[in-house]
Amino acid sequence: MLSPDHSGVEPGHVYFVATPIGNLGDFSPRGRDVLQQVDRILCEDTRQTDILCRSFDIHRPLVSFHAHNAYRRLQQISEWLEQGESLALVSDRGMPAVSDPGQELVGWLYEHKRSFSVIPGPSAQVTAFAGSGFPHPYVFWGFLPPPGKARHARIEEIGECSYTQILYEAPHHMDRTLKELAAVVGQDRPLVLGRELTKHFEEYWKGTIGILVAQNRDWKGEAVLVLGPRVSSEDRSEPDWNVLIDAVAELETQGHTTKEAIQLIASKHHISRRKLYNRVQKSRID
Repeated sequence: MLSPDHSGVEPGHVYFVATPIGNLGDFSPRGRDVLQQVDRILCEDTRQTDILCRSFDIHRPLVSFHAHNAYRRLQQISEWLEQGESLALVSDRGMPAVSDPGQELVGWLYEHKRSFSVIPGPSAQVTAFAGSGFPHPYVFWGFLPPPGKARHARIEEIGECSYTQILYEAPHHMDRTLKELAAVVGQDRPLVLGRELTKHFEEYWKGTIGILVAQNRDWKGEAVLVLGPRVSSEDRSEPDWNVLIDAVAELETQGHTTKEAIQLIASKHHISRRKLYNRVQKSRID
């Protein structure tokens, strides 16, 4: 049963407010109301949050709260709450404390028995998962660590995981990340790319890691990578090669090259392009 809206913010209370990931129309009325009423807004980047606030006629003091100053800010937050102030925490986009600053504050609030609320809303990982068509459960990794031992270890974990997996990646790291993933989980691993989510040029692309690497894109903007679950050898049945060979031939009659047709069919059925190519070639020799 849904609860009626209770307007107004509570003194000495912290609100974790989700903000749009790309489309201002996704900002909830409740989230907007909370930001208009709290005494201060803690934000990952005051410049980004200022743009959001000006778009919704929100005029509250903005205070930076990010990975580099979170623990130092906790003393100030304690004083503000003791004085009865209400606070909100937002990230640049999406849900705070999910691959963004906020986890430290949540832990501190539990430790000091302080009250808080989470105002739900947009989340890039949930949006991308919904658009992937892959089954749950899924594992969310957020951004990979920078180059080094931690990154290598994380990619090894991804390679060992059999579930659907979700990662965030910045454009200047995308090529490297895709190649590292291809080397560990295999080029034929199914993948969905979510890019510019909720924006005008939103894109969902489905294929394999190998095909995406081969596209050699000029990456712009952060993206979400959703890896499909690994199919175990026990679960992987032999495909009907005659049906797939006929499907390749049908695409060729539509104007696709043999290479393009094989890539499309292999991606659709999550099979090896090389195996399909060999089968097609053999069928045309016999």
